[in-house]
Amino acid sequence: MIAALKFLHIAGLASWCAALIALPLLLRGYSGAVGQREFERFRLLTHIGYIGFATPAALITVAAGTGLIFSAGVFAPWLLVKLGFVAAMVLVHVWFGHMIQRSGEEKRGHWRAGPLLGLTVVLPLMALVLGLVLVKPDAAALLDLIPDQFLSPRISDAGAAP
Repeated sequence: MIAALKFLHIAGLASWCAALIALPLLLRGYSGAVGQREFERFRLLTHIGYIGFATPAALITVAAGTGLIFSAGVFAPWLLVKLGFVAAMVLVHVWFGHMIQRSGEEKRGHWRAGPLLGLTVVLPLMALVLGLVLVKPDAAALLDLIPDQFLSPRISDAGAAP
C-alpha cells in the first residue's frame, strides 16, 4: 500500500512540476498570438493543459501525499516545512490558472513578465521541496517557534457549564 502511494505521489509530483514549468512557457510563447486560429490554439492548449493535466496531477499529488503521511506515520518537523512550500506551489498554480482565464477574456500584449515571474517563483519552490524530501533535515529548532497551544491537543469541555 505504501509503495503504491509513493508511486502515485512521485508520478503526480513529476507531472505537476512539469506542468508548472510548461504552462508559463506556453503563456509567454502565445501571448502575442496573431490571428483567430492561433489564438484558439493557444486557448485550447492552455485550457487543456491546466484543467486536464496540471490540476489533476496536483490533486493526485496532494491526495497520495496525504495518504502517505497517515499510512507511514510521518509527522516530522521537516514535513511541516515541506507542506508550507507545497502550499506556495498551490498558490502559484492558482495564479497560473488566473492568468490563463484572463488571457481568454482580454487582449494582453503587455503581460509577458507575469508568466516568467511565476516560473522564477515556482522553480526554487520545487527545488526546496525536493531538497527537504531527500535530506530530511532536523528541523526540531522550528518547534521552538511554534506556540505551545498549537503543539498540544485541546481538552474538550463538552459537559462543563459556561
